[in-house]
Order: sequence, then C-alpha cells, then structure tokens
Amino acid sequence: MSEEIAAATSESSQQLAQPSVNQSIAAAVQNATDLLRNISTMETTVIGVASAKWLAEPANVAYKEIIDNAKENITFAVENLAKVGTTGAGVISDLAPK
Repeated sequence: MSEEIAAATSESSQQLAQPSVNQSIAAAVQNATDLLRNISTMETTVIGVASAKWLAEPANVAYKEIIDNAKENITFAVENLAKVGTTGAGVISDLAPK
C-alpha cells in the first residue's frame, strides 16, 4: 500500500512541476530564437557592408575574413538554437508520464 501512495505522490508532484518546466523550456527556446534573429540581423548587415567594400577594394582580402567571421557567428546561433531545442525536448520527454 505504501508503494502505491509513494507512486501517487511522485506522479502528483510531477504533474505540479510540469507546467513550470514547460514554461522554462519555452523561455529558453525563445531566448535562443531571439539570439539567432539578432545575430542574423547584425551579421547579414556586416556581410553586406564588407561585400560592398570588398567590391570597391578587391585587393583588400581583409573583407573576406570579416565575412567568414560573420558567417561563423550565424552558424553558432543556429547550432545553439538546435541544441537548446533538442535539450528541452529531451527534458520534456524524460518528465512525461510513463
């Protein structure tokens, strides 16, 4: 009988915590999405300006490095969002009633 009570208490606690966990994960995913959007906006601007200047000064290869760094920053933000989403999905899956 005590095992049944313990199982019911554990399930009840899990049900009470689930909305808070879901909200926290949603906030983390939204933050990662905002980061991606903000980095993409800034870095595409950097790429555009560097490309225009590089066209005006084809001998100056420093612009290629600037463009490559901007692309790396965008890639980081994309990978970060994927990691946050995957980790959040794993947490939700682990807490799902079985």
